Order: sequence, then structure tokens, then C-alpha cells
Amino acid sequence: MVNPPATGAAVPPRGAAVEEFRAAMRHFPTGVTVLTTTGPAGPHGMTANAVMSVSLRPPTVLAAVHHDTVTHAILDAATSFTVNVLAADQEDLAVLFARSGPDEDPFLHVPWRPSELTGNPVLTQSVAVLDCHLDRRVAVADHTLAIGAVATARVHRPDAAPLVFARRTFQTVTRP
Repeated sequence: MVNPPATGAAVPPRGAAVEEFRAAMRHFPTGVTVLTTTGPAGPHGMTANAVMSVSLRPPTVLAAVHHDTVTHAILDAATSFTVNVLAADQEDLAVLFARSGPDEDPFLHVPWRPSELTGNPVLTQSVAVLDCHLDRRVAVADHTLAIGAVATARVHRPDAAPLVFARRTFQTVTRP
């Protein structure tokens, strides 16, 4: 299967200053995930909070990946990716996958299994897992939006609180 190329073009700088934008966005809470895929060297993952549902019909998600990351290069050749939604008790995994370098293998430190559908790593204690076929890539500024057709969606820990990131810290959402 040939991967579709990224579409779109780099957007010239305009609008709010970077630091003002960053300061404003710190007040927007996001869920925390580990985006996984499989490349020539084996399993790969990165912490990602720029992940969102795009459509219910058909089920579609997107993940924004910076052009300078190892993940970007691996996803460029991939046909699928998996979104592992982290629970509040998995902050250590978020940090592990955010800080691992090219010579480190975070999968040595976390229980996982290959997805039956894509072979991508599924973190076994995740709240939920979305296994996706890579539908298209869209280049936007210094990121690529990886748009995935959700092939399977499973909730593994329905009572676990999700891990959230806001104001530069991990947080928990609790039920009233």
C-alpha cells in the first residue's frame, strides 16, 4: 500500500506572538495519549496531547506531529497508528514516552502487546485504545496532521480517570 503524501503548505508567520499563543494555550486542558506505530526498527511511541476526534461517521481521529520528531519520520512511512489514552495513574508513561531518545526503548519499561489488527503497540493498562489506518497526512506549519480512520475502539478501564495536561502540569478529572 502506497502512503498518501502530506498535503497543504507551510503557513507564513502571522498573528499572535509565539509566547502569547503558548501562554493562552496553557489554559486549554487536553487529554494525554501515547501515539504508537511500528517502523523498520520495531515499535515506536511518543506522548501526544494534540489528538482529537474529527468525526463519528465514519469514526476519524487526528494527531498533530512536529516535523522534527523521530515519530514524524516513522509515520511518514507507516500505514497505521494507534492512540493509547492514558489514565491519571499513568503519568510516568507520559513522561517516559515524552523523554525517550532515539537510543532508548521505552517499551522495555511498560507492559504492551501488538495490536491484532495493525501490529502497533497497545499499552495494556491504557484507558482506551484506538487502532487507526492512516487515511491521509496534512502539512500545517511545522506539524503534520496524521488523520486516521478508526478501525477498532476499545475501552479497557472504564472507571479510570483520564490523565489531563494543562498549565504545564498533569492533572486529573474527577467526577462530581
